[in-house]
Amino acid sequence: MFVQIAIILVLIVAGVLLYRVGTRALSDFMNGTVAAVADTEEAIEPVEPIGPAGPDGLVVLFGDRFVSRARSGKMVSPRQRCYAPLTEEELDPLHWAFQILYVTLATLYERGSIDIRLEERAATLMPPYPQKCWELQVCQVGPMPESPMSDVMAVAFGLLRRRAREEEGRHWVSLDALVEHSLKAIRQELTFWQRAGVYGDLRQYVEAALIAQGYLIEPARPTWLDKVRHYRPLVHEDGARRLEPDAEELAGWLAEFRLRHGGNLIPVGVEDEMEALKEVDTSLLCPGDRLHEVPLDEALRISIYETIQALRQLEPSGDAGV
Repeated sequence: MFVQIAIILVLIVAGVLLYRVGTRALSDFMNGTVAAVADTEEAIEPVEPIGPAGPDGLVVLFGDRFVSRARSGKMVSPRQRCYAPLTEEELDPLHWAFQILYVTLATLYERGSIDIRLEERAATLMPPYPQKCWELQVCQVGPMPESPMSDVMAVAFGLLRRRAREEEGRHWVSLDALVEHSLKAIRQELTFWQRAGVYGDLRQYVEAALIAQGYLIEPARPTWLDKVRHYRPLVHEDGARRLEPDAEELAGWLAEFRLRHGGNLIPVGVEDEMEALKEVDTSLLCPGDRLHEVPLDEALRISIYETIQALRQLEPSGDAGV
């Protein structure tokens, strides 16, 4: 009897000790104190920014000037929430992705790097609605300027050209194919925990380039959980101030581009642009034999909106992230 009681007491004590050791080890692991998992990182010292920021970089760094604010009460996945680097205002993730693509394609067209045409097609009968009876096609016709999105689109052009086995002459591709292959190239450089859907992946790719240049500062990630959570990068204040004239010049240039290539058929106000693109007039969507009369700017904006929304339809909700 005495031996049995002693064994029970020993097992109880051993169980308590094992429980305390296990909970302590788990706590240390989650807090990043286990050396094998979380080597403490020193705070990253900001470096002096180098080089110019491309148009896509300016749209990301000065997002509060180019992107509409997030609507209050609108349900948004935590992984899709995005904030202006300078003002920390919550912005519309769809409009931010739209602006990154729009300013990139407009710049490439204006500099003679790409050509654009419209081709008739049958309606796909797939979301987003309403459907249009044409598609926008692009073709690389000149060297691509250096910027994050320009670089990745050059890669996408090369992949599509090799797939079509066309080495010479113009190779026209649809805008949705170009953006889809650009996203594939982008996601090869993102970890699983960094991916946030088409909206966030485009933005984070440009953010990574701004971090490499020094205009944004990567926050320290001392613990294991910090490594898988998404933290907003910090801003190099002096570097951002030096780029303010470039941001103002870009805003003015975009207004001029729309005047030269647009027909004033879709509102261009920052706060209502996405809503306007949901209800485009049928004369733009199905112009019939007047397809050549569709203004370039309207065609570009309609196509970018449709492409982003179509790619978004194919993705999971992304609500299960950390």
